[in-house]
Amino acid sequence: MSGAAVSRSLGSVISICPEFLERVRRPALAPLLVFGPPLVCAAVAVHELLYNRADVLDWTLAAAVIAPLALRRRAPVAVFWCCWAAAVLTWALGTVSLAESAVLVALYTVAAERGLRYSLSAALAVAAGVGMVAVRFGPPGSVNDVVVVLTGLAAAAFFLGTTVRAQSRYLASVEDRAQRLEQERAQQSRLAAAAERTRIAREMHDIVAHGLVVVVALAEAAAATTATDPDGARDKMLQAASTGRQSLTGMRRLLGVLRAEDGADRAPQPDLASLRTLVDETRRTGLDVSLTETGTEEQLDAEVQTTLYRIVQESLTNVVKHAPEASKVDIVLLRDPRRIAFTVTDDGGPVPGPRPATRTGNGLTGMRERVALFDGGLTVGPTPTGWTVSGELKLSESP
Repeated sequence: MSGAAVSRSLGSVISICPEFLERVRRPALAPLLVFGPPLVCAAVAVHELLYNRADVLDWTLAAAVIAPLALRRRAPVAVFWCCWAAAVLTWALGTVSLAESAVLVALYTVAAERGLRYSLSAALAVAAGVGMVAVRFGPPGSVNDVVVVLTGLAAAAFFLGTTVRAQSRYLASVEDRAQRLEQERAQQSRLAAAAERTRIAREMHDIVAHGLVVVVALAEAAAATTATDPDGARDKMLQAASTGRQSLTGMRRLLGVLRAEDGADRAPQPDLASLRTLVDETRRTGLDVSLTETGTEEQLDAEVQTTLYRIVQESLTNVVKHAPEASKVDIVLLRDPRRIAFTVTDDGGPVPGPRPATRTGNGLTGMRERVALFDGGLTVGPTPTGWTVSGELKLSESP
């Protein structure tokens, strides 16, 4: 066999390595790959030994070369040197057989399972064995052909093993990358779920708290005027029922979002146009609420409008709930191209100690979280005549 033919055969073997590697990874083929090569070497050796009527020593040496292959996956380097030593012993005793093909299987395993240092050491040892076999047992005048053939087989085993090892490392890196991407996606999903839970908690608090506060205020006003103004009391009770139904509808909508797999069914969020309805609803509790909007008229993002609505809603809820002496609330919105400022001021008078709105709670926390989304600020505190909530949202850097 010429060197060119050996090179072509070696190239064909290496070219099918990726497909071969994909197949060997299948669990069903694992037993075949573990026991197949030793059985093939044993079958070839038995056929040759029977054909040549070998004696007990030849059978023993053949078994010594092939038997270690059963453990080649656990200790590739040790198994190779055992097979190689048995093959050298066979050469020293003046015999050679096909059982020594087990050395090529051991060489492939070292190249596939261990690093380049071990692989090159094993390859050099096989090259030395090839030279010894060719010189001692090669037919006269054909030593070079024997060297070429045996060297080609050894090179094929070596390069096949190193290629499989490289493919295994590549697949391992791909799997590791895929696992890290999956972990990142899971983390992003958890962060998105946490953000959505926070958003829904804010919405739930705003809807339920405001609705219940208005209902309670209307019910108390109705109870106080039942004897003196039955018709007015009846109107207040009807308004309380209407407000309760609106809050219940909003709560059901949020619960529907929780049950839905995505946000496709999410109902439209309130905007600045809804502020008029909110102001009218609050006026029914007896407060004189005024709304003043100044500045540019350009359209704001939906999220900005919802944020402003919820902040004003929470501020009005706190006035109704915590400032029973208040009679007037002024809402001022100042808009320009880069920011929008808001102020909600009531005349509830000074309250001994901190008003509950300044304590850590869902309402104030929700307002601060909403303002922080737009890199804005929030100030809550007393005035000489009552209480104020003020702040701003920056529009130039809004999401």
